[in-house]
Amino acid sequence: MKKLLLWILTFSALFFLPLSAEERPSVNMLTFELKAEGEPTLHIKEEPNGISINEYKGKVVLLNFFGKHCKWCMKEIPHLVDIQKEFKEKFQVIAIHAQQPMTPGERHMLDKKLHFNYPIYEYSDNPDFVQYIAHRATWEGGLPFSIIFDQNGSAAKIIPGYAPKEDLEKIIEVLTKQP
Repeated sequence: MKKLLLWILTFSALFFLPLSAEERPSVNMLTFELKAEGEPTLHIKEEPNGISINEYKGKVVLLNFFGKHCKWCMKEIPHLVDIQKEFKEKFQVIAIHAQQPMTPGERHMLDKKLHFNYPIYEYSDNPDFVQYIAHRATWEGGLPFSIIFDQNGSAAKIIPGYAPKEDLEKIIEVLTKQP
């Protein structure tokens, strides 16, 4: 009985001793995969100040939440298309449609009208990532809503609502020139 008690005390002492810095387990960062039919799967990892997207490492990324019935979103999309063309080497737009899912016909009509040149994902296919971003950015669902990440994946600017093209270009120009 004494041996058992001694073994339990020894095990308990070892179990509850604080770990040195090298022995502490690292904090688990969340990971996500954004998926949509016809779009590349994006591999996203949570970072302390933002996110990293494997497929766009080293690029400034504008994550845009929009809706097919949002007039301000429809006004902003042509700006995003133009800016994607202008800064394509160092910049990437990623859009998430955050209203009732688009049918293939609705998507085709929007594509025909707006000529998207960046990937679009549906909220309904990626709810965990959208909820994660909403929590981290304190987004309450208003559209449009954008977050711009610098080349290191740090959130550089949160834009609740419509942003004029000139404002977006200034922000992106500054961020793409940073080493």
